[in-house]
Amino acid sequence: MKTKEEIKKIAEEYIINNKIEYSSLTENIDEMRLIEKKEIRFGKREGQVLDVYIYSYAQLWGIEERGFGLYIDAISGEPLYIIAPHGYLDI
Repeated sequence: MKTKEEIKKIAEEYIINNKIEYSSLTENIDEMRLIEKKEIRFGKREGQVLDVYIYSYAQLWGIEERGFGLYIDAISGEPLYIIAPHGYLDI
C-alpha cells in the first residue's frame, strides 16, 4: 500500500500535469482519508472493490470555493476519478 506522502505527490503531479485549476490543495497529509474496501461507483474501475485515498483540493467558483475529491487507488497509486460538486469527472 502506498503511503500518504506518496499519494500526495501522485495527486499533486496529476493536478499540475493535467492543468487542473485549483485555489488550494491539501497541505496536511493527516487530512487525507483512506477508505478500505470501497466499491468504485464511477469510471474505468466501476464495480471493483478497492482501498482508496481521497485527496482534496478546491477551485474558485465565482466568489466561493468548492471542494473536489481525487480518488486514488491505495495499492497502485492510480488516479481513478474526481468527485465534483455536481457529479464525477472521469479520468
